[in-house]
Amino acid sequence: MSSDSYAPLKALIAGAGYTFVEPPIIHDANVFVELAGEDLRRRLFLTNGGDGKELALRPDYTIPVCLHYLATGAAKRRANYAYLGPVFRHRGDEKGEFLQAGVESIGRSERVAADADILNLAFAAAKVLGVARPTVRIGDSALFAAVLAALAVARPWRRRLARAFGDPKRLKALIVEADGNANPPAADDALAALADADRATVEGVVAELFAASGLGVIGGRTADEIADRFVEKAVLAQGIGERARDVLSEFLAIAGPPATAAAALSALARAAKLDIAAALDRFKKRNDAFAKRGIDVDRLVFAADFGRRLDYYTGFVFEFQRGKRSRGKPLIGGGRYDRLMALISGNQRKDAGETVPAIGFAVWLDRIGQRRR
Repeated sequence: MSSDSYAPLKALIAGAGYTFVEPPIIHDANVFVELAGEDLRRRLFLTNGGDGKELALRPDYTIPVCLHYLATGAAKRRANYAYLGPVFRHRGDEKGEFLQAGVESIGRSERVAADADILNLAFAAAKVLGVARPTVRIGDSALFAAVLAALAVARPWRRRLARAFGDPKRLKALIVEADGNANPPAADDALAALADADRATVEGVVAELFAASGLGVIGGRTADEIADRFVEKAVLAQGIGERARDVLSEFLAIAGPPATAAAALSALARAAKLDIAAALDRFKKRNDAFAKRGIDVDRLVFAADFGRRLDYYTGFVFEFQRGKRSRGKPLIGGGRYDRLMALISGNQRKDAGETVPAIGFAVWLDRIGQRRR
């Protein structure tokens, strides 16, 4: 079905203050892999430019819209964009080219209000498209990050666990591995000798190795890179400990209506003495903001282990499904991605590396099967 068949949806989105844009279809493939994660690489439609550079058809609109935003003005300005057009992605038994609509709200500093407005607009879009009483799951990767920080999980483990967030099976298996007691990663002799050493000692050992070799680079890595890798491997080999494993497992099991989840999260924070007050307060205020916009909060389903499988999400996330007819595939999905502007590579602007608040959602129009109106 052509994009012209979605006039009511376009009118709704435009009426909410969003300007439709159409960024390029073809981009440098690296920008999607670097910003969205390796999980996306296998889904890309790839080709090569005349200069041999690897190119990709856009697999979604979020990154191309953000590139458009950076190319057309100051990086911290407020802007609301919308889109409706084709995207290209390997999707198993579904077509690789399909229509996607959506919005991106960038630069709005009132994060809780923006989160609530985006979810409210997603509900309105679902209604216009004829999706009655969808099942809506919500999650919050910022809560997970706050728990990791409160448990003082070492940075290498924090990065590894954060990358797995959104894949519950993988994440739970990784937490078992991270215990430090059950099947810890094997350490070689050099790593074992340095396991309890500080960074300065590791740097000294690596410097001696370079001096003995007479090389400035070994195996393509500099002395600093090798020292970093030694420290990281030593930390990973030590695991996160039994307490962190147990608390994380209990946290990830929390699910249910937002009010019930908020009570369970508060109880866990008290029992485990976790300083997650800021993240928890934001979670509660967001629920209140939903209710003020007429959203039936009791119909939302929160799951502490729910995330969306793209590396750039930083906080509130959500997905709309339509029972068994969705087969576990979202009809609408989105969330907050405040770090994406800072992660965009190859941009030399001084203001491009700063955190810019941003949130949006996408609609998989082919999954909805919208009726012509």
